[in-house]
Amino acid sequence: MIIIDPVAMGDVSFSRASEATYFDAAGVLQTAPPDTLRVTYDPADLSKAPYALVEKAKTNFIRNNTMQGAVVGTVAPLPTGWTTSSVAGVGLSIEVTEIGSYSGIDCVDVRIFGTPSQNSGSTIDFALANYIAALPEQLFALSCYLKLAAGSISPNFNLALSLSERTSGGAQIGAAANGPIINLGSQADLLIRHDFYKTTINADVRFVVPRLRFNVYGGQPTDFTIRIGLPQFEYDEVTSPIKTSGAAVTRAADVVGPGAGLVYSNVPITEQVYNAATTYAKDAVVYNPATHLTHRSMIDTNKGGALTDLSKWAKGVATNRWKMFDELNNTQTTNPDEIVVVLTPEVISEGFYVGNVQADEIHLSQADALEGLVFRETTSLVESSGGSSYYDWCFRPPYYKDYFVTQSMLPYASGLVTVVLRRIGGVPKCGMCIVGPVDDFGPSLYGLSAEGKDYSSTLFEFDGTSETVFRPYAKRMSVDVQVDNTQIDYVQQRLFERRQRLLVWIGGPYGATAVCGRYESFKIVIPGLLKSDMALQIGGGV
Repeated sequence: MIIIDPVAMGDVSFSRASEATYFDAAGVLQTAPPDTLRVTYDPADLSKAPYALVEKAKTNFIRNNTMQGAVVGTVAPLPTGWTTSSVAGVGLSIEVTEIGSYSGIDCVDVRIFGTPSQNSGSTIDFALANYIAALPEQLFALSCYLKLAAGSISPNFNLALSLSERTSGGAQIGAAANGPIINLGSQADLLIRHDFYKTTINADVRFVVPRLRFNVYGGQPTDFTIRIGLPQFEYDEVTSPIKTSGAAVTRAADVVGPGAGLVYSNVPITEQVYNAATTYAKDAVVYNPATHLTHRSMIDTNKGGALTDLSKWAKGVATNRWKMFDELNNTQTTNPDEIVVVLTPEVISEGFYVGNVQADEIHLSQADALEGLVFRETTSLVESSGGSSYYDWCFRPPYYKDYFVTQSMLPYASGLVTVVLRRIGGVPKCGMCIVGPVDDFGPSLYGLSAEGKDYSSTLFEFDGTSETVFRPYAKRMSVDVQVDNTQIDYVQQRLFERRQRLLVWIGGPYGATAVCGRYESFKIVIPGLLKSDMALQIGGGV
């Protein structure tokens, strides 16, 4: 019997003092305004689960990566602040053939052509010699989106990101350090981000120049066009793109506030916040931000007073955003196309459960502020009805699973859990969303029974006609669990601590044995020295 103990959900603050970039569900680079948490996708594989992007403050030292100042034309200027080396001097020509944006990534197409007079390691430098200050033993990360836009590259052509260390006077110290060879021919039509890490090694280094290096060979005709997008140069690690247009830009740190709960939701709050100075008509609905509960006015000209005054206000259910986090399985959060939430449990939480779900697929991910993305899973909720015959297999309609549960998340207390329920063109719904620690009381024994309780009723008239009133339903379960005798005291104490607590009980591999509810009773029978049987009665919440 596996138990997931839900973490209590509250509002968790989030702040960031600057804009920041992320990739949306279509793989397009977007800009999030300050104080907005980013949920980003992998543009190379949009089917993967998105994740919450939380980064420390970082600076892009390349002053112009949005191609300002570039002009299309033969022997035309490169973007302002860029330059070349060993290009014209060996008989090559260079021109900008296109300036544009591809999936939100600012790019410039640079054509290099001609027959070089000698072998040369030519470069496109993303900064001038005295732009970026550096000291010995500093770790830098250079990244750049690249694509072969036109032409062809010979097999012995070497393309790589590179770093040149310079003295205080701008002279290069020794040979530049080059990253791994980049094979653009294997990228097909993709614009891919490549990176290179390098620690400065020279005692006299005072500046560094990030660059793109390519080899040309004397007497061998050359004609190719490289698409270069958003080059970025920063300390320590490669982070989300930071756009610049004339000066280095610092992206502020993402700061998640204290406490456990909801950090982000794409479900808008449409309910009206209660204001004691406002006069409300009868049946007007307001909500209390402190409790996330709605209240309905019981009288006309309702002004002042507390929402707890039952002569004026009737307590309702949670707001639409918070229905999936209340303790009522039959109240559902809804939103067109997809529901996206980000949670921070603040305790090691390997268990996750959603119930009373109506969606086509669920994306679940876990990201740590220091480690980055650590877990992701995408699951279709569309199931084949199967059957034992050819007819059943071909003609019985598929069905939608109304739950999803996993105990496989990694033990990160500081992680952010991102949940996406998707039904594109429809309205996904979620009645319960739970994340929390996992407890294992022992294996369930054969004979487990799963039940359903329907609270609807049918009223019959004297003439035999009837009227059905539909109400919520609840799942129930009766199960015997084998408990090690050494764990009897622990199990009993944990159950007493959790009395009247809403828990997720997983009795077996079937959805019918995953119940979100409270235990009604338990009984431990100790027949011997090693193992005992515990009978559990679990009543599902409505």
